[in-house]
Amino acid sequence: MKKRIYLWLGPGLMLLCRWLLADGFGASGAWAIGVSLWMIFWWITRPVGLTVTALLPVVANAFLSLAPMDRVLAQYASSSIVLLFAATLLTLPWEPIGLDHRIALRCLAFIGPSMKSQITVWFLASVLFSIVLPNAVVVAIFTPTALAMVKAAGYRGSDPAAAPILCAIAFGSVVGGVGTPVGGAMDVIAAALYQQATGEEFLFTRWFLAFLPYLALTTLATLGVQLVRKEPVEQLQGTRDYFLEECRQMGPMTREEKICLGLFGLALTGSFLRPLYAGLLPGLLPAYLYGSLGFLLFFLDGKDGKPLLTWKQVQEHMIWGVLILFAGGLAMGILLEASGANGQLARWAGKQALAPGLPLAAGIVGLAAFLSEVSSITISSALTIPLVITYTHSAGLPLLPWWMTAVMGFNGAFLLPTGIRAIPCGAGLAPATLFRRGLPLCLVRVLCAVVMGWLAG
Repeated sequence: MKKRIYLWLGPGLMLLCRWLLADGFGASGAWAIGVSLWMIFWWITRPVGLTVTALLPVVANAFLSLAPMDRVLAQYASSSIVLLFAATLLTLPWEPIGLDHRIALRCLAFIGPSMKSQITVWFLASVLFSIVLPNAVVVAIFTPTALAMVKAAGYRGSDPAAAPILCAIAFGSVVGGVGTPVGGAMDVIAAALYQQATGEEFLFTRWFLAFLPYLALTTLATLGVQLVRKEPVEQLQGTRDYFLEECRQMGPMTREEKICLGLFGLALTGSFLRPLYAGLLPGLLPAYLYGSLGFLLFFLDGKDGKPLLTWKQVQEHMIWGVLILFAGGLAMGILLEASGANGQLARWAGKQALAPGLPLAAGIVGLAAFLSEVSSITISSALTIPLVITYTHSAGLPLLPWWMTAVMGFNGAFLLPTGIRAIPCGAGLAPATLFRRGLPLCLVRVLCAVVMGWLAG
């Protein structure tokens, strides 16, 4: 009975939005917001599978024509989807050859079974890696490894013991994204728009030093929120000595393990060193580097003379549902953008004429954070930064401090199974759990951004 109620409440929310919001957002904008709320509601209550809900933008757009269908469908085969597919391709042989178990045991032995230690290490590692790599790359790399570790300790991805670890990876990747311009497309957009408006280049080093105080504050604050929370599982099964002994019993690494780990390491290193060869190979983005190296696995034989990877394995074990779930969030963002809903919200915020200081910092951060949570961080950047540039120019305010405030504002999304958070949710993390664990972090991060923006202004 409850499932049936949830099924009908989803489209009911859409119709209610169309009725209440049409005057302010226009018919298309109201429909787009309604579809978004419908998706969010179904993702949290789960009357149908997460992947099924992720297809709603396509179905809704076919009837409502909110955006060019080609743009919506393109999100289901974007470079981000290719990256997730390619990173998974590289790790598919790990389980058959035992490499995932070996890495998992090493992780457990190094970090220890304490849940607080697990949260701290995975979170900080994700923050550090996402400073120099796109957020999606970090989550795509760390999630399979963490999942293998959890399984080695006797748990599944949907167990309560896995939730804090999977969330720590997703949250850490979001927090670290503000560290450098390579943290994601949203930072590239922000830097390009700043340079276009001022005529001066915002150099890599300058970016890092400018945002370092905010990065340090947000990292400590959000980690602290996670550590004070009482967890359902305080300690994973086993001890350091047990995991080390299990690893010793596996013996030395086999040739197959070395090949797979070497290819993965080469892909990771190549992603770090991309600035060195970007001019020579401009098309070899991390997504296609991972894909090219994963492609080699179909031709490299193991000790039994068979390829390390076959298409049958890919068909059976690829995370197809996660790919669609990830794409669904991107497609939802396209509907909000193309229908004018995001733009109307941005224009409304720009008319509020907030006073410089704390009110303006809170307004910029609030708008940017809201757009990041309900659509995507990249769309939030593309909408918020031009608004800030226009507002500061008309009000005679310096651009730099308020531009920085906007960057701090949009660099964070914790609540919904969209974007990179679709990856841990596809691994078994419940969207409702993600929302509950992400809400206090979201509030703390927004507070940090408002304070730092206020001080900068």
